[in-house]
Amino acid sequence: MPLPSLHTKRYKNITLADIHPNEIIISAADSAENRDRLKLWEDLQASDPKRIISIKVLDKESITVTYDGVEAIVSLRDEDAIERIFVSKEILIDVTGLAHNIWAPLLKSAYAQKIRTRILYAEPESYTPHPSPASSAFFDLSVTLEGLAPLPGFVQLSGPDDEDRCLFIAMLGFEGNRPEHLAAQLDPTPKVIPVVGVPGFQLEYPAFTVGCNRMFLDEYQAHSEMRYARASCPFEAFEALTKIHRDYPDHYIYLALVGTKPHAIGSILFAITHAETTEIMFDYPVKKSGRTSGIGIVHVYDFEDFHAY
Repeated sequence: MPLPSLHTKRYKNITLADIHPNEIIISAADSAENRDRLKLWEDLQASDPKRIISIKVLDKESITVTYDGVEAIVSLRDEDAIERIFVSKEILIDVTGLAHNIWAPLLKSAYAQKIRTRILYAEPESYTPHPSPASSAFFDLSVTLEGLAPLPGFVQLSGPDDEDRCLFIAMLGFEGNRPEHLAAQLDPTPKVIPVVGVPGFQLEYPAFTVGCNRMFLDEYQAHSEMRYARASCPFEAFEALTKIHRDYPDHYIYLALVGTKPHAIGSILFAITHAETTEIMFDYPVKKSGRTSGIGIVHVYDFEDFHAY
């Protein structure tokens, strides 16, 4: 099994000693799952509140940001307001409890400002099995999908120059209905390239992913086009997308974020660096309560000052 990227550290129990001395932490203010807000952040909030920026969701496009006892409402479409969230040149963003529409514009702002950025993602210990044995879904993850809408800061106004030179790249996860719904929004349907998380967080997860997406893969005859990147690694996801981009030069890419959060991080970084020709597709799933339990491995990804991208 290949080793994780040199830019990734993995912890069973992350402690204050693992946080850089000048690093400010951005994290979810409230936790729907055990792993969404680590005890370490609670402890820091109590002992050194200037180290923690807490984010609470108001709606799809706005958040409440609390720092050092001061609360502010921030529009996720206001780049200047997002920029002001970064009160330090060294930031750790805990994306575990933050939805894509929140952390993606933060990552874009950090990239634009060349801020020294680390991203933390905590795996769950386990996922809740689906109650229906007849279902193609192994796990019970979403209540519903709100539907396709742009991520704040990632609105693509121009679209493809040539509809015959387009790709639909799906970072696959455990919910096969999601890439199906997103691909169905495109007419004509472009060539489909799926990316599967291999190795998976668990040994059996890649097989679960392919099983859950069987109908999607069959419908678009995409089995032979499958690409792979470690499920826990944004850097491998970025590399996989870069290779596809090299294999299909001058193609416009529709990029569906329906897989692991680390794959989504790599995808967002790819979209930032290929902004003219990449369109993020996201369907705003409403998470089911009790979908996971426990806290597994904690991954910390070091993007330094983004000089490699």
